[in-house]
Amino acid sequence: MRKSWSSLTALLGVVLVVACDSSGTAPLLSDGGGADVGVVPFDGPTPFDAGAPIEAGGDADAGVTPPSRLLLSYNGSASSELVAFGLQSHAVDGRLTYADPLGTAYVGATAPWLLEQSTDVVARLDAQEPWVVDSSWSVAMNDFTDAGYAQSYSDPQAVLVGAGTKAYVLRYNRNLVGVLDTSSAVDGGVPIGSVDLSGEVQAAGDGYVQPVAGVYVATQQRLYVLLANIDRLDVTADGFTLLCANTTPTVIAIDTTNDTLVDLNGPAAGHGWPLVGYSPLLGPGALAYDPATGTNGRVLVLDAGCNVTDSDGGVGALVKREVESLDLATGTAQELLDLTSQAFPGGLTYVDAHHAFVQLDTAYAWDPATTRLGAAIPNAPDAFVYDGAGNLLGLTAAFDADGGPAGYDVVSVTVAAGTVTKLGSNPFTLTGGFLGGVTLWPAP
Repeated sequence: MRKSWSSLTALLGVVLVVACDSSGTAPLLSDGGGADVGVVPFDGPTPFDAGAPIEAGGDADAGVTPPSRLLLSYNGSASSELVAFGLQSHAVDGRLTYADPLGTAYVGATAPWLLEQSTDVVARLDAQEPWVVDSSWSVAMNDFTDAGYAQSYSDPQAVLVGAGTKAYVLRYNRNLVGVLDTSSAVDGGVPIGSVDLSGEVQAAGDGYVQPVAGVYVATQQRLYVLLANIDRLDVTADGFTLLCANTTPTVIAIDTTNDTLVDLNGPAAGHGWPLVGYSPLLGPGALAYDPATGTNGRVLVLDAGCNVTDSDGGVGALVKREVESLDLATGTAQELLDLTSQAFPGGLTYVDAHHAFVQLDTAYAWDPATTRLGAAIPNAPDAFVYDGAGNLLGLTAAFDADGGPAGYDVVSVTVAAGTVTKLGSNPFTLTGGFLGGVTLWPAP
């Protein structure tokens, strides 16, 4: 579930601002779509192509387990494509093309969602036919400003569903979290409220808190949200290498009973708990909830790191690339896995207290109770999701006899032995773009 640095640059003709290796090698971005790309605002047409179906009654089939399908996203030069690939049919069960060059599918607790990231649209998809739009909302809201590092689009990263009929939209380029009423089907609805995070802005940052991921913990009625708090303007002359600013990522909590911030840190500035890494990834691969460790559980965060400035003013060592944990009872953060010698990370997949996967140059097994990375998984897909039954499902780039690109194979790879089963080929109709993400509905 990664975006190609080079393909994004070629497509959009802009400077990307995220961390990379100290060697200057351009990394692959995290899954989930919506890496901040400094895009000239995309003035696309309507959120969905003419004729795209919108159905009322997203819960009409409640209680009927949907077929398992991979939701595959591809971003083209002017539009994107969502493909539902059936694990029973071994075929494309349905597809949706939408007019936004940045987008991805996001699987929530109760429904799959489509995030149209440069046109400020989030759409709930039908549970049985996840290529059909059940409801859509505009999350542009009214908080755009050209001060600091703002984009004209809000770049939604996640839709987090709490108790009842409320959902919370994390918007990477804005400091308001949008609150949706999901109780009825709407076409082009708007948020019913918001949670203001502007008080969490840090002085050395770029004016925005950059919410990248989160999790709802039902037992606490809290939504924990990861704020990157980087300075996206603090880069080297190459435009790629993120330097370490005097800022700290934090985790804040929203009380979903009244949509207010919980003061986690007492007399300290802001409301959040500080972390020890730097530059968390974007999207669901940035954060995982581990309910089995500690009194209230913990969250695991995957950080890309940053480069220090050396004594001559040049680019120094890469630091703070790691997996860290935050205890939700004490607020204590600590490094669990040092990744400073590793390739740019692509995502973290949590399975249970002793099983996880870390995507680097390939996928690695990891026991979250230890501080050592496990073995590489042979033949791991380029972009994948775990199926809950011992397999990585996803996409692997295919090549022709001359070594040229030939689309993608849909594959299943066993974690234990790396055995590859080809499920299908070339699910996308668009070309010339980049992958927007891979996820699985229903979630395992």
